[in-house]
Amino acid sequence: MGVLINHSKGTKIVLSRNIKCLAKPITEILSSDSWEDKRCILMGGGPSIVDFDFSLIENELTIGVNKSFIKFPTNIVYCMDMGFYDKVSHDHPKNSKLKKLHQQWLEYKGIKVFLHRPKFKLDDSVYFVENISNIRLSFNLEDGIFGGNNSGFGALALAICLGATKIGLLGYSMKVDIKHRKTHWHDGYSHQDFDSMQKKLNKFKKPFQELAITIADAGIEVVNLNENSALDCFRKDSVTNFLR
Repeated sequence: MGVLINHSKGTKIVLSRNIKCLAKPITEILSSDSWEDKRCILMGGGPSIVDFDFSLIENELTIGVNKSFIKFPTNIVYCMDMGFYDKVSHDHPKNSKLKKLHQQWLEYKGIKVFLHRPKFKLDDSVYFVENISNIRLSFNLEDGIFGGNNSGFGALALAICLGATKIGLLGYSMKVDIKHRKTHWHDGYSHQDFDSMQKKLNKFKKPFQELAITIADAGIEVVNLNENSALDCFRKDSVTNFLR
């Protein structure tokens, strides 16, 4: 959290990046076999889940990325962006949307996990998973994960590292919804238009494509639960079939 500093002109908050990292390693509460041979569902940020009935997965193991905690109480929320952390972990009295987001972050009861970076200064309500720099699958949580270039892939890498062997991808659209003018199921982020977001999403597909065969060869079934998704390296199916 921020630290209050008194000075001649009043009091200010020094953001988390200027203080010591207080987060603990995720291995203090989870291990590589925590979800061994289990089924789980990952919740991405794509617009395809705007009207999804989350009661269908209320009894499933789940990992959500970034703002997922405001829509569904996943078991784990996974993030990799320090700018996002600063938004959710500090109060914003002059911005009603960010103030509400911060309160929802405080109320979230699941495990908060960030991909570890040397510059990240996280508070003690957050856990970190080590970042592996080379492109590979990890099955050892002590080693960490290759987080790729987006939280959606990192969530997949984390699920695999926890031992899950059947993984459903929910909200992994990898394309903007031009018809309904949405980049995400939520309001999106500032300074993102459709063209720039689509270019990012095209890049986000790369680590999935590079490791899809390796994942399958390891006996892990990944199913894309959005049949209209632009991510084509995994089999697509409906949520109903996946849960049978």
